Amino acid sequence: MLLGSRKAFAAIASAAVLVGGVGAGAAVAGRGHGEGLLLRAAAQYIGVSKADVVKDARAGKTLAQIATAHGKTVDGLKAAMLAAVQAKLDTAVGAGKATSAQEQTRLERATKLIDRIVNAKIGKVTRRAGKSRLLHAAARYLAVTPKALAADLKAGKSLAQVATAHGKTADGLKGALVKPFKAHLDKAVAAKRITAAQAEEKLARISTRLDKLISRTR
Repeated sequence: MLLGSRKAFAAIASAAVLVGGVGAGAAVAGRGHGEGLLLRAAAQYIGVSKADVVKDARAGKTLAQIATAHGKTVDGLKAAMLAAVQAKLDTAVGAGKATSAQEQTRLERATKLIDRIVNAKIGKVTRRAGKSRLLHAAARYLAVTPKALAADLKAGKSLAQVATAHGKTADGLKGALVKPFKAHLDKAVAAKRITAAQAEEKLARISTRLDKLISRTR
């Protein structure tokens, strides 16, 4: 199932792009700094909306290509993204949530990551991150380790079968997996980025994909 469900995982991870953006920002800035940090910074520098960047990225363009297509430079793009990370880290240091040494370490990590991100296919990066988040979310609901769950899936079991084996239900598992998507959509509706009808439509598509993912075997 782990290998056989790559397309299903990818489809749902792609839906995550629509509701949550790229997760690199939290990775380089530390937990709690928001998943769309780098994507928002890139969009602001390029002078387009975040939705437009996502659309171009999903079409196969890199951030570097999107920037140059709008008359911007790759170095300027990198600088804008790094500045966004540093601003968040400066706030964390000022609030006593991180030390100056930790900030420097994270900035160095961010610089290297940004160098890769601007020339990477964001869709691929997001799909990998999406698969990992789904696996971890499922493991938390089932009260097993991600490694143990991955082993069961690789052995040919479906998520539904693994859930039943651990005294859980497929419906409960689906609820746990759909919850973060719904939360993102609710925030998008509250911020008036999408309508309630659009949120319902997106959630319905995600729900259908999750049904297939949970029942699929290797």
